[in-house]
Amino acid sequence: MRSIRVPLIGVAVAVATASGSVLALPLPLSATAVAAPAPGSGTPGSGTPEPGASDDVPVPGSTRSLPLVPLAGHERSAAPGARAAQGLPRRDVEPFSMVGVVWEEPRAELHGTVQVRTRSAATGAWSPWQDLEVHQHDHAADPGTAEAGSDAVRGGTAPLWVGPSDGVEVRVRPEAPDERGAAPALPRGLRVELVDPGDVPAAKPGPGAAAGKASGTGTASGTARDAGAGAERPGAAPADDAPHDDGEADGPADDGTDTPHDPTADDPTAQDPTADDPTAETPTDPTAADPTAPDPGADPPAGTGTDTDTDTDADTGSDPAADTADPADDTTGSDTDESPAGPADAGQGAPAAALTAEESAASAVNADLASIGATEIPALTKAQTEEALADTLADAGSDSAAGSEAATAAAKPYIGPRPRIVTRKGWGADEKLREANFLYTKSVQAAFVHHSATGNNYTCAQAPSVLRGIYRYHVQSMGWRDLGYNFAIDKCGNIYEGRAGGVAKPVQGAHTLGFNANTTGIAVLGSFASTTPPAKAVTAVAKLTAWKLGLHGKNPRGKSTLTSGGGNRYKKGTKVQLNTISGHRDGYSTACPGTKLYGKLGTIRSAAADYQGRP
Repeated sequence: MRSIRVPLIGVAVAVATASGSVLALPLPLSATAVAAPAPGSGTPGSGTPEPGASDDVPVPGSTRSLPLVPLAGHERSAAPGARAAQGLPRRDVEPFSMVGVVWEEPRAELHGTVQVRTRSAATGAWSPWQDLEVHQHDHAADPGTAEAGSDAVRGGTAPLWVGPSDGVEVRVRPEAPDERGAAPALPRGLRVELVDPGDVPAAKPGPGAAAGKASGTGTASGTARDAGAGAERPGAAPADDAPHDDGEADGPADDGTDTPHDPTADDPTAQDPTADDPTAETPTDPTAADPTAPDPGADPPAGTGTDTDTDTDADTGSDPAADTADPADDTTGSDTDESPAGPADAGQGAPAAALTAEESAASAVNADLASIGATEIPALTKAQTEEALADTLADAGSDSAAGSEAATAAAKPYIGPRPRIVTRKGWGADEKLREANFLYTKSVQAAFVHHSATGNNYTCAQAPSVLRGIYRYHVQSMGWRDLGYNFAIDKCGNIYEGRAGGVAKPVQGAHTLGFNANTTGIAVLGSFASTTPPAKAVTAVAKLTAWKLGLHGKNPRGKSTLTSGGGNRYKKGTKVQLNTISGHRDGYSTACPGTKLYGKLGTIRSAAADYQGRP
C-alpha cells in the first residue's frame, strides 16, 4: 500500500487504496480561497456582461437518452442467422451537438455498424449518414479498479460532434452471419445519447487574436441526470426521452489556421508561479500564486548533461524511419479557422463571484501554477520552468519518493518550457458532474497519445464545447468518474486540462485500458484515421510531453517499462517496454490514435526531446 501526504490546510486529504492509487478527498476552503475572477477580467468565452449579469453564471447543458428499437422492415433479414437491426426513426428532438450510442454491459462489444443522421438547427438540412466509432471499450479504467467496477459504467461508442442539431435518425446494423451462419447479437439496452454542452457567450480576444464566438446548441431543457458533487450515478439507464440538465460555465473561443511551428522555439507568455511536483503535496496556501505576468523573453534551450535513464526508461535513440516528418510539413485540408483567440488569465482586484466547493477544489490543486479560479495556466520560459522544478525539489526533499524523482529531473535540466494550459474553469467544466475526489497514481513514466474520434467538423471556437460534450458523455452516458483523458489538444494547438486533480500531478486517467497507472493520456480532438493532424496540434503534443515527462526526468526518445493491468494485447501483470511517448495502439489492439496521427509520433518524440534541450 502506498499513500501520498496531502495537508489538510490546503485542499484535500489523501487516502491510499490497496491497488496503490490514491484518492484525494477535497475539503472546504477558506473564504479567501474561493474567489473567482472578476467579470470582464479575461475569463475565456466571456463578453461584456449585461447589467447585473456575471460571466461566471453557468449555462445549461443536457443529455437526452432515447432507447433504440427494432427498425421497421429490419426485423428479419433474408440471410439465415442474421440479427435484426435497431435504431431510432427520424424525429424532432431538443437541441444537441454531440451524439453517441451506449448499452448496458460495459465489456460487451458491438459487432456491427452504428450510423446517425442529424438535422442542422441552423439550416434544417439533414446530414448524410455518419459512422460512429464502435470499438471504444479500450478507452476505459483498468480492470479490477473501483472505477471499472462501478455499477454506473456502461459500454458505448465514441461520441461524434455534429454541431447544433434538432433532429436525429439512428441505425445499428449487426455484422452479417459468418460461414457457419452465425451472427453476434447486438448488446442489450441500446440507447442514443444526445448531448448539449450548453451555450457559450461571445468571447473576448486573446493575446494577438481577434474575438470569436463559441456556441453550443442553444437553450437546453430537462432535469439533471447527476445532481451534486460526488452524487452516486444511476446504474440503470434513465427514463425514455428524459432530458438531463446541468449548469455549465463558459469556455474559451480559440480558432486558428493550421500553420507550422518551429519545434525548437520556446513559447513564453509568462507568469512566474512555482511549478508543482506531480508527487508532491497539495499546496497549503491556494491563494499564494503570483497573479502578475512578466514580459515574455526568449530563453535558449538548456541541457548539457548526459542522459542516464534507468532500466525503466532506456534511451534507444531515434525512432523508426517511418516517423521522420517534421512538424512544419504537417498539413490538413479541412482546417480553415482563423488564428486562435486564447483566454487570458483570471484577473485580480475586482469584485469576484464565489466559486462552488467543487470548482474551488478543482482549481486549488493547480494553485502553485495559477491563482484560484484562473482560466488558464500561463506558459513559462525554459529557464523559468527549470527554476520552478528546482523549487519543487527543495520543497519535496530529496529523501522522499517525490523528491528523488524531482532530483533526477532537476540534476539534468531536461524539461521543456511549460506550455499554456486552459484550465477546467477555462473550458467550462461543470464540476458537479464528476466524482468529488481525485485519483492519483505513483508517477508518470509514459504518455499515450489518442484521437478523440469525435470528428473534425468543429472550429477552434467550438473546441471547449466539444470538450464539455466529451466530459458529459464520459461521466453521464458512460458512467465514468470524470473525463477519461488527462489532457486534450484542439486543431489550433490549444492545450486543455482534462481529468481533475492538477496538471502537474500524476492524475490517474481512464484512457488506455491496462496502462492507466503511471502514465498520462493526451487526446487530440478529431479523427485521424485518414486525415492528417494539423501541425499546431502535433507541435502542442510535443510541447506538452516535453514538460510533463520532464517533471519526471523522462526522455521522450527513450523507452519505459510498464506493467499491464490487463488488456487484449498484454495480460495482466506483464511487464512491457514501450516508447515513452506511445500511441494508444501500442498498449491495446485498437485503431486509436488513427493511422495519420500515429505516423507523427516520431516527429513528436524528436521535437519533445529538442524542447527538453537533449543532445
